[in-house]
Amino acid sequence: MPDFVCVLREPEFSPGKVEADAAILVTVAGLLRREQYVVDVLDPRSRHWPQLPRRTVVLSMAQGEEALARLHDWESQGIRVINSVAAVRNCHRLRAVELLRHAGIAAPAAVVVPTDAAALPSWVDDASGVWVKRGDVHAMVAADVQFVAGRHGARRALRELRSRGISTAVVQRHVRGRTVKFYAVGDQFFFIATAGNGGAAPWERRLASLARRAGGAFGLEVFGGDCIVEPNGECQLIDLNDWPSYAACRQNAAEAIAAYARAEKAKVA
Repeated sequence: MPDFVCVLREPEFSPGKVEADAAILVTVAGLLRREQYVVDVLDPRSRHWPQLPRRTVVLSMAQGEEALARLHDWESQGIRVINSVAAVRNCHRLRAVELLRHAGIAAPAAVVVPTDAAALPSWVDDASGVWVKRGDVHAMVAADVQFVAGRHGARRALRELRSRGISTAVVQRHVRGRTVKFYAVGDQFFFIATAGNGGAAPWERRLASLARRAGGAFGLEVFGGDCIVEPNGECQLIDLNDWPSYAACRQNAAEAIAAYARAEKAKVA
């Protein structure tokens, strides 16, 4: 029986980066195998989801409802799953907006609305524009996230989402500044893409603190996201994702994830 099971992400949830998303998990599996662990890599579209002993640790990138239901079954049997199903669902925008607000985490103004909404917030008319995003899952196609100007543009984007069968959306105020990607593994690893990563700049420390607080609020252990760094150095979180591809820091991240997984394995062995 395997010590670890690595569940890949469904291709429809990796638009344009199926290989990049798979690479981080495959690299982690290779590192664990190098230490003589038995590691299975599972395609979530497989009809065969094995029965696992409770000592197994599951590392999952899956996001589809069928896979999440299977993972929930494993969790109910006492099997350790990283990230948990609840944490993955918390990244859905419908939940994320409220979680960020409740945790007091700096983020642009945002509302969840039906795609046939009759009313929108007054700030939608802000000349700097707004983002209209599908409300259930992460973007699967380019049209799932649109930057538009004013109320007319927002309504047009909402109508387009509705025409594709999407019933809810998030309308998020645009914030001017620099978009910066970050990657984290628990409290053991943190990487800011395009930054010095020495932790010297005040905005880097603020971003790291903000991101870790958000990860904790969502229950995430392996995660990444995007922040806006405003001209004054303040940071606002604009997106949080379970299991990013870690493309900017794959090897170091894989080593951190493998170490994290080994530590969790020791707790259940």
